[in-house]
Amino acid sequence: MKLRFLRPRLLTEGLRDLARRRPEEAGEYIDAHQAEWEELVEDDPENAADILEALDSRTAADLLAGLEAVDVGDVLDEMNPEAAAEILEELSPSEAAFAVAEMETDQAADLIAALDHEVREEVLAAIDPETAAQIGELLGYAADSAGGLMTREVAALPIGLTTGEAIERLRHLHEDLGSNISYVYVVDDDNHLHGVISFRDLVFSRPGQGLDEVMVPDPYYVHPEADREVVSELIQRFHLLAVPVVDHRRVLLGMVKIDEAMEAVAAEASEDIAVMVGAGHEETIFTPVLESSRHRLPWIGVYLVAAGVVAFVISRFDSVIRGETLLAALMPMVAGVGGNAGAQSLAVTIRAMAVGELGPGRARRAIRRELLIAIVNAAVTATVAGFATGLLTGSAHFGEIMAISVAMNLVVAGVVGGALPLILRRLGFDPALGSNIFLTAVTDLVGFGGFLLTALLLL
Repeated sequence: MKLRFLRPRLLTEGLRDLARRRPEEAGEYIDAHQAEWEELVEDDPENAADILEALDSRTAADLLAGLEAVDVGDVLDEMNPEAAAEILEELSPSEAAFAVAEMETDQAADLIAALDHEVREEVLAAIDPETAAQIGELLGYAADSAGGLMTREVAALPIGLTTGEAIERLRHLHEDLGSNISYVYVVDDDNHLHGVISFRDLVFSRPGQGLDEVMVPDPYYVHPEADREVVSELIQRFHLLAVPVVDHRRVLLGMVKIDEAMEAVAAEASEDIAVMVGAGHEETIFTPVLESSRHRLPWIGVYLVAAGVVAFVISRFDSVIRGETLLAALMPMVAGVGGNAGAQSLAVTIRAMAVGELGPGRARRAIRRELLIAIVNAAVTATVAGFATGLLTGSAHFGEIMAISVAMNLVVAGVVGGALPLILRRLGFDPALGSNIFLTAVTDLVGFGGFLLTALLLL
């Protein structure tokens, strides 16, 4: 495919699309046009990262090996840590160390954490001791905590400076801090946090003013062990660009930027989706096969047991089904409708908990709301289903059975879907932990069992 006659932006987009559709062809093109590749990496590391993620790790490693370390670091900063780790494992420890040393510390820590243990130790040993120590400190924090999300590259200046002196000091710090000068944190000689000033306000202040005159004193902050949900809620509530992270003596350790917080929110949501259906909460397409199986198998076993209970209940009504074989065709409809309604309640409740809208004090209100919604939906759906069933089968009894069982399952599904995450949280578990599996078991049990019991009583 000939791309070299396209304008730079079109070339980048065309190459990215080619890498996603035909990665081998994209790798061959880049290999034959090294100068264009180097220019793309330098000018657009974000798209270069997308291209490398689409290629196999060996090809991607070869394409990175010939670049300047600073350019490799910029590209790795933009990559998914697991994908970047696979590429890094194809390089020698010294090559990997050069690239990691050029990355932002927080991104480097995420990448190092994704490496196999042996490779991780080799790479850390090859990095300069100061950088390795900073990365090692970040690795000591949980990945979903403020400490795990923070960057150590912050603009921190002593409280005794004037604004003019502060701006001059920032000019010298700019190369090391890069894009991390949205806020300037004001500290004392022991690095205790005293205030914050936005870079914009600093620039427009009179040069002779002291930082203590223009700063916002006692800014919002978090401790390194704070959960990522706390950080993201703080950023969203007060429209912040970053939140400082301090220890319990209020010593400034770093900051969590808004983009890291938003990525954490997205990660939290995706983990909840995975955990709801019994997948590992940290599982990705890069997770080793056996590890993924280890996370999934227990929940498959739980569902198998639940399905066995449902099958046992159905078997108790064998005589009813033999007498009216049409019941076998209608049963799955009842269970399916209940499962869908329960999943709606479950999704709304988990989402509300994830974004901090559903504290423990609102639990009863939330369950009552889901009950009322379930009653309204049950009344409408049961009427339509009962009338349609009676019309199609020519039997009023079948219509009554369908209406009653649908109404019963919808109400139960709505309440269970809304209450289950709250119950799990009250017990100290992740609210999303296998909740969809438990919900399915309940709606199947009530759907099949309730339908057959109603049929037994009415026929």
